[in-house]
Amino acid sequence: MLINYLNKFKLLYVITLVMIHKIAFAIDLQPGEIKAPIGTFNTAQMSYLYVEKGDKYTHGKKTPDASHINYNAFLLRLSHAFDIMKIPAAAYVQSSINHLENTNIPGVANGNENGIGDTAFVFALWPHVDRAKEEHFGIAAYLTLPTGDYDKNRAINIGNNIYQTALQAGYQKKLMENINWMNALDVVLSTDNNEYLGNKKLEKDPLYTFQTGLQYLFNPTYSVSIGYFYTVGGESTINGIDQGNINKIHRYQLSGQGNYNFGRLTLQYGSELVNENSYIEEHRLITIYTFKF
Repeated sequence: MLINYLNKFKLLYVITLVMIHKIAFAIDLQPGEIKAPIGTFNTAQMSYLYVEKGDKYTHGKKTPDASHINYNAFLLRLSHAFDIMKIPAAAYVQSSINHLENTNIPGVANGNENGIGDTAFVFALWPHVDRAKEEHFGIAAYLTLPTGDYDKNRAINIGNNIYQTALQAGYQKKLMENINWMNALDVVLSTDNNEYLGNKKLEKDPLYTFQTGLQYLFNPTYSVSIGYFYTVGGESTINGIDQGNINKIHRYQLSGQGNYNFGRLTLQYGSELVNENSYIEEHRLITIYTFKF
């Protein structure tokens, strides 16, 4: 009985660690991204993401833990904006190269993991655009394919080995001179992973995220913004056994943008305020370069 308890304890740690980088916990929208594009054009976006995890929490309570987790990713996105019967639309494809470091995780060997991430395809449509009032409403559909590096005999993988779909709706409006307000809601649905830790069946509940934020434009070149995110859901079961690890996450993100003749530069910093069932995210740093071609 003691052995079974210890094995279950280790398994819960593994599940928590896997959840750190599997869903990314939200489909984050960049400041001003809900604004509908004008005309037909292509863009490329290169991003660097660094995440550092801290203390482990279980049901909202801090647990003794000496683990250390760092996650690095380079993301490449290619986008195309166009019109469908005079309705603004856009589509993009995105993948990543990833590096994960972990130490002192119970039940998981210390080490690094490197590999290609899963590939996401996105289609967005703006059914309501009022450019005079600077009011935009858009919807988007996401499909993620299991193209990432995955080994069923490893506890930690870069790829998910699942298909994911998501739906998102976003609204942006100019509140007053130089201030924009945005809101978005999304839900992520995942297929089962039948090769989890060997041949176990891993299932996840739908994951919901609400985000809201304010953007202040100093001038046509520079702007800053602050965003708040709340994520709930995504609880796991393994071979039908509920793991009791529902996500309840509150986090914030600060952004600064500069628009230049060679492209747009974005710098972001954020962290989690509350994470009830995982390692809390202490630092998230993102740099983004976007240009038209």
